[in-house]
Amino acid sequence: MNDDDILVEFIVEAREILDQLDLDFVQLEITPDDQKLVGNIFRAMHTLKGSSGFFAFKRLEKVSHAGESLLGKIRDGQLTLDTQKATILLSTLDCLRAIIEGIESTHTEPPGDDSGLVENLLALAAGKETNVPIQPTTPAEPQAEAISAPENTAHAVSPEPPTPPANSSVVISADDSESTDQVWAPDPADIIKAQETAAPVKVSLELLDKLMNLVSEMVLARNRLLPFTTQFSDHDFSSAVRVVDLLTLELQERMMKTRMQPIAQVWTKFPRLMRDVSNQCGKQVSLIQEGSETELDRTLLDAIRDPLVHIIRNSIDHGIELPEERISRGKPVLGKVLLRASHENGMVVIEIADDGAGVDFDLVRQRAIEKNLIPLQQAQELTDMQLLEFIFLPGFSTKSQVTNLSGRGVGMDVVKTNISNIGGSIDINSKRGVGTNIRLKIPLTLAIMPALFVRCGSEPYAIPQNSVLEMVRLDLSEATTGLEDFYGTPVFRLRNQLVPILFLNHQLEVSQDLPAADAILNIAILQSSGIRFGLVVDEVLKMQEVVVKPLGPLLKDVKDFAGATILGNGRVALILDIDGIAIQSGMVAKIQSRPLNAESIQEKSSEEDVAMLSFELEGQSRLAIYLENVQRLEMISPKQVQRNGNRDVIQYGKEIMHLLYLNQYIEGANHRKTPSIEDEVIPVIVHYTNGIPVGLVVSQVHDIIHVSKNLHEANPPQKGLLGCVSLNDQVINVIDLQEILIMRNLQENSKEYPAVIDMDFS
Repeated sequence: MNDDDILVEFIVEAREILDQLDLDFVQLEITPDDQKLVGNIFRAMHTLKGSSGFFAFKRLEKVSHAGESLLGKIRDGQLTLDTQKATILLSTLDCLRAIIEGIESTHTEPPGDDSGLVENLLALAAGKETNVPIQPTTPAEPQAEAISAPENTAHAVSPEPPTPPANSSVVISADDSESTDQVWAPDPADIIKAQETAAPVKVSLELLDKLMNLVSEMVLARNRLLPFTTQFSDHDFSSAVRVVDLLTLELQERMMKTRMQPIAQVWTKFPRLMRDVSNQCGKQVSLIQEGSETELDRTLLDAIRDPLVHIIRNSIDHGIELPEERISRGKPVLGKVLLRASHENGMVVIEIADDGAGVDFDLVRQRAIEKNLIPLQQAQELTDMQLLEFIFLPGFSTKSQVTNLSGRGVGMDVVKTNISNIGGSIDINSKRGVGTNIRLKIPLTLAIMPALFVRCGSEPYAIPQNSVLEMVRLDLSEATTGLEDFYGTPVFRLRNQLVPILFLNHQLEVSQDLPAADAILNIAILQSSGIRFGLVVDEVLKMQEVVVKPLGPLLKDVKDFAGATILGNGRVALILDIDGIAIQSGMVAKIQSRPLNAESIQEKSSEEDVAMLSFELEGQSRLAIYLENVQRLEMISPKQVQRNGNRDVIQYGKEIMHLLYLNQYIEGANHRKTPSIEDEVIPVIVHYTNGIPVGLVVSQVHDIIHVSKNLHEANPPQKGLLGCVSLNDQVINVIDLQEILIMRNLQENSKEYPAVIDMDFS
């Protein structure tokens, strides 16, 4: 090992020590009598001092030695840690961290004068009062409202980042009975110390990226190889391809796990952040962390660090009230900030909630009028939820005075941009006097993601699944569902709300053709910049996980595309940038200036409503199934269908899915119509019963509808139907799924019932 390698190891070790000391000092301030913790802190500082001496880093050695002197007196019981000593020790850590960063950049100590800090440390160690005022410390994080969007978030990180303890969960709360001279006073019983685990093997992030790229190429090569197994009857060849398939799949899963890291690696700095900001604001705040073991792609951890720092600071500065104000409102003096992470539908959901005063909507309205963002009359008509959108505008702030924490109006807009850049979304819900809840939804990884494939012209395109809310098939021949014009923006009505639409062929300049008056439109309902809109495509193809590839230099500045992927046949499919398309079209600016669904025209779903999925069968104009019984919608090829005894089945992931033809069980449906080899695709509604997937074969899937829970029962009863509901003067029959499943089981197990009509796939 050469000198450079030894120096790199020293820098990594020093950062780990400083990160752990951040946590330990905050906890020691809570539990000053914890002798074991004091001993651990002293030994860590001593180790850092000794390593500094080995490399002849005099400045680093001098500062750490002064800190060690003060810690030695605390360890020996001659001094007790108080707020002043804790603050100057945390300032010492910031100084040491700055020196380490300088050493990493130049391999030599940066110049600097630490005499004032050293004198204060030695004075406190000698039991003297220092005359130099100690300013509230600020951890080495970006300023609250000066976060910048990195050009390449995935690589804006040191190759050897500090590794805080895994599986750590820090809970910080306060006891109102603590002395009032300590602004930040959590309860020792509510803290869970981070537990150290075995030292991990440190691998460069760049090396992980290269390995991931190789695995992605192997996956693509595997996808191109698989179709050949159906063209050749060589058993040995098929077996070899199958082995390659299984090994590639396992290698991909292992590689993905290698990149996944617990979100605790980001959260370990927040107790220190909470302590400093609450002291600076003169507030008493507790931090509660839940789900710190939730894993996220390593590159995304760095992308969410700055947004989380800003949101937490805002929760304290803007949200939590001053102690006397909380008392006057009947709240406990101690304010609470909850930080929770969890997995949800293939995404990581991070919630930051506080029990403060909530957003001052009246002040937001006033600022929007003062900045000429909206006319006075229109501002008076905006709802609280609509006012929240102004918070994300550049330069917008409700603070009248600029401070170190807020007032510059630069922050939440960059937070939203950074979250959008990694394929995430942000939602805010705030109630006056109750608090604010900010919800971030982030993909697990940027390397591989689920996407919806659509066709525009002759080319396939991928839409990230996290941007897709639902799919709608709109028949323009129906008078009640035609397109309307809203100040130059085409819209259609979806469940009594206006939804603006864009035509993908227009956006990509493939063609300028407009749909015929009786056309059927395939619309993907998407979410961008807080606006829901529809994207009209020529055809919806399939859902599939894709390997994301960056765009080349020629397409880098094209706002419509976020990346590319390679299909199994070797063709390249571009991944659409939904935010870019919405902004480039000008639709976002139009809708923000003229909100589509004001409160006065919105008809919200009643609590007595229920969601259903509507579909068609031959001989039945419209049917529906309760949405809670629908897991997925699939479009399968007839070639996938195989015969298994008296059942038709398909390979569905790692499981076998039985196909159930609904037209055989619904009274009044056309029994003669069954899918055949000539059909391009078969629409299938996937339902799980007892953990086993069942595919309900239908003629056509329509839309999600919200109808009354009260069914009109059929009299006399009809086979396979529960009853009917009414929607827009149209009667829709609701299927009895349980009865159909029972009939299916009886039909397959009893000779008294005829077998399901065979499908001809010859």
